[in-house]
Amino acid sequence: MAAVTGWQEVADQVWVRRYDPYDVNVTVIAGQRQVLLVDVRTTLREAAELRGHIAELPVGPVSLVAFTHAHLDHCLGAGVFAGVPVWGTVGCRDALLALGPGHLESMPSWVPEEEHAHLRASHLVPPDHTFRDRQRLGLGGREVELLHPGRGHTDHDLVVHVPDAGVLVAGDLVEVGAPPQFDDAYPYQWPATLAAFEGFDPTVIVPGHGAVTDHLGVARQQADLARLATLCREVHGGIRSRESAVRRSPFPRATTEVALTRAADRPA
Repeated sequence: MAAVTGWQEVADQVWVRRYDPYDVNVTVIAGQRQVLLVDVRTTLREAAELRGHIAELPVGPVSLVAFTHAHLDHCLGAGVFAGVPVWGTVGCRDALLALGPGHLESMPSWVPEEEHAHLRASHLVPPDHTFRDRQRLGLGGREVELLHPGRGHTDHDLVVHVPDAGVLVAGDLVEVGAPPQFDDAYPYQWPATLAAFEGFDPTVIVPGHGAVTDHLGVARQQADLARLATLCREVHGGIRSRESAVRRSPFPRATTEVALTRAADRPA
């Protein structure tokens, strides 16, 4: 459960830290008056550890939280930051309210037994501040943008743009070191959502999991997602067999199978 890395200052007053399990990233963005935390880890125990690590930074306490999306490895620890405003898309709030209880109930089946008590102690905290497309936040001498760039990993992904630092916090729209996850995804729309990142011209892109990357890393993932979307269209259009698509996919078999199933449920 130790951190995969210590704090990495990826730009002025922007820090990223990677944690096991899941190689998940959290990001701290500081202004002169406010400190924004993006994602909060999976349980109250993990989030308490995170809060202790934030105290190591030359910033004040967290004054704002943002969820990149409603998957519980990114947001279930929010109770540690009680009283702090939590931002998310409207879709993130709706997903946590509608699907969060079921996801929480199923989590013990895929986490180690020693974590079960910590899961039971944790509770869902839906965003209490929401937006649909774009929201600006002033941190004091620094403005950040919360954006919903389109459907991809989910239907409600949030990214955080820090214009003065050239940083984009992308959540699970970008994965580094592992294939993207398609359980709640929109395979046909995902490539275009990533292509929209070019408009922000970021120097640093923080993925939901794995090492910090840049526009070239995202371009490679966007190309792979576009290739997979084409394979999905060919399979569901009767042009190619499912097995042929699996063989030609840039992603592992299991990932491709889930994407093909999801594409059938959510046509372009």
